Parts: sequence; C-alpha cells; structure tokens
Amino acid sequence: MLQQSPAAFSEQTERLHALYALAVELSALRDLPAVLDTALSHCLELTESRFGFIGLNTAHDNAMDVVAIRGFHPAPNFYAASHLIPLRPNLFARVVLENRPIRSEDAMEDPLRVGQPRGHPPVHTFLGVPLKVGEKPFGMIGVANRPSFYADDHEALLVTYAAQVAIAIWNARLNEQLAAAKAELEQKVAARTAELNDAKEALAQKAEQLQRLLAETVNVQERERQRIAQDLHDGLNQLLIGAMLELKSGRERLRQADAPAAETALQRAGNILHQVEREMRRVIYDLRPPTLDTLGLEPSLRRYAEQFSAYSGIACEVRTEGRPYRLSADVEIGVYRITQEALQNVSAHSGAQQARVWLNFELQCLILQVLDDGCGFDLAAVQHNGHGHFGLLSMRERAESLGGKLLIKTQPKQGTEVQVWIPIV
Repeated sequence: MLQQSPAAFSEQTERLHALYALAVELSALRDLPAVLDTALSHCLELTESRFGFIGLNTAHDNAMDVVAIRGFHPAPNFYAASHLIPLRPNLFARVVLENRPIRSEDAMEDPLRVGQPRGHPPVHTFLGVPLKVGEKPFGMIGVANRPSFYADDHEALLVTYAAQVAIAIWNARLNEQLAAAKAELEQKVAARTAELNDAKEALAQKAEQLQRLLAETVNVQERERQRIAQDLHDGLNQLLIGAMLELKSGRERLRQADAPAAETALQRAGNILHQVEREMRRVIYDLRPPTLDTLGLEPSLRRYAEQFSAYSGIACEVRTEGRPYRLSADVEIGVYRITQEALQNVSAHSGAQQARVWLNFELQCLILQVLDDGCGFDLAAVQHNGHGHFGLLSMRERAESLGGKLLIKTQPKQGTEVQVWIPIV
C-alpha cells in the first residue's frame, strides 16, 4: 500500500476539517438564497476558483435556471436575458444530462462550447458536478477560471461538498414550500374566519330583523283586529241596530193595523240589511279577496288597483306579459300581499302621481314589478337605520318564503321599482 507523505496527509486533513466546518455552516441555513450564496462561496474557496454558478432544473427539466452567480457583476438586464441554460448537449448541460462531473482545461476551446452571452467573462478552466438527492440530478454547481487545471482531488472535494449542498438546497426548498403552505393556510383560515364572522354578523342582523318583523307583525295583526272591530262596531253594529229598530217599528204598526206604515218600516229594514250584506262583503274582501280564489291573480290585482286609485288619488294600471296561468293559493296570496304592501308604500311615502304593476308570466318564473314616479329614497340609509322599513322587510321575507327573491331599485328623486321573482314549481 502506498503511504502518503506527511505534507500530503496534513493537507488532506485540513481539507476534511474545512469541508466539515463548511458543511456545518451550510446545514444551519434554512433560507434558499442564503444557502445558494453560502454554498457557492464555499465552492470557490475549496477549489480556488474565480467564477462559479449554481443552476437548478426548471419544472419541465428542459433547462437550468442559474440561481446564483459569483465572480462577476452582470449588467442589470443580463440575468433576465441569460439565466436559462437549455438542457441539450453542451459543456455545462452535460453535467446534468450525463449525471457526472465534467472538466475542461479550456472551455473557450471545448468542442461542445456553444458560445456565451454578451457581457459574460471568458471561461477557461472549468469543473462542473451534479446536484442530486438520490440518483436523479436536479441541478449543478459549476466553478471556473482556476489559475491551474482542476485535478482529481478538486473534483472529489467538490463532489463531496455538492452532496451536502444538494441536501441543504432540498431542505431549503422544502422549508420554502412549507412556509408558503403555512402562509396560504393562514390566509385561508383568516379568510374563512372573516367569512364566518361576516356570516355570524349577518345571522345576528337577520335574527334582529326577524324579531322586529315578528313584533311589527303582531302589532299589525292587533291593529287589523282593532280596525275590523271598529268597522263592525261603527258599520255593521249600527246598521243592525237600525234594522232592529225598523223591524220593531213594523211590528208596532202591524199591531195598530197600520199596514202602509208597517210596509214602509219593513222596506227600510230590508234596505239596511242589504247595506249590512255589502259591508260584510267589504270586510271579507279586505281579509282575503274572493276573486283571488275564483278568478286568479291578474283580475284580483286589477280590481285592487282600481280601489287603490279611488282611495289614494294615484293613477294605477296593471299590465301583463305572457299568457296568464293559475298558481298555487300560497303563491297567489303572497304576490297579492306584496303588491298591496308596495302600493301602500307608494301611497304613504312616495308622493307619486302614477304607479304601474307589471305581471310577466314566464315558463319558469313569475315576475312582478311595481313602479312609481315618486320621490324615491336612499335604500342603504333606510336599511342601515333599521327603523321604518318593516314593509320592505316583510315583502322580502314573503318573497323568500315562496322560494323567490325581491330587489328594490330606488334613488332620491328618481322613483322606486320593486321587482319580485317567484319560481314556478
């Protein structure tokens, strides 16, 4: 066995210690740019080279991306134009393509030289080794322009150190991927948390709106009961009392054998009972229009529009598109009540001169539009206020209960349009 001279053994020991120290320094790094810069600096130091680069394969393994350079300062646009080295037979790419170290005593004269980018310093002596984890290379380290040729020990030293560099780059990439995944996850969690908070706030607002709507509905029902009671008391009750008095008068006249006077009293009683019948019909119609069950939605709305014009003084017309068809009782009364509420809002708040009701009977849905030429209002301000818009809320809730949706278009001084879409099941 050949024995090394003390000087050679000492030099090899120093190199091993240096290599170990460099490997320890490199292994402590997690940031990929720091790993690349430190590793390339070490490679130049170990091989006494003046120039070096690290190239990593692109995603499709058809080129190398030069991710680190040391030994010259390129022009600002140099890297953007020349950072990719195609992976086809040439002096540098052979390192990756053949997965082995490549040396050249003068790259400028090498048969596989394909030229170099403008502004790149001449490359003479060259040594390239692959970067790999396992057997497949994913890049390379190239060093160049050592004052003398690269020897076997330089190649062995660089191959050994490249194994450490490959692991460090691989770990740094995994660390980057982990950090990116963590950042993406945190972003998704933050976005989802914001969505949940928004949903929670929306649910709270919805619950508050429904609570106010329920309270208002109870109040409306109570007021309606009071109105009906007042109508019965002031109208029907008084008429019935009048009819009873006339009947009593007729009996007295019969007892007195005054037939003409008795007939007159009975006739007046009959007239009063006819008024009672008309009043009863009016009260019943207010509760639920009989025409809705017998004739359908369109005739009922036309009749209501006539009544609305009569008591409000606002001209109101009903127009239809498509061929009218009957709907379920729930849908017809729901659309009727939405129209009532919309027109009552026109009468109470808009100051309009004219209102229009459009019914569009489509195959898949019924579209209702109620428009007026009144003063309009700031919808966002009314909804934000939370007060005085129970009519709007009740219309929306009624439309949604039918599986539809309601949209209100309005601006101050530009009138109001209520649109309702109800699906046809």
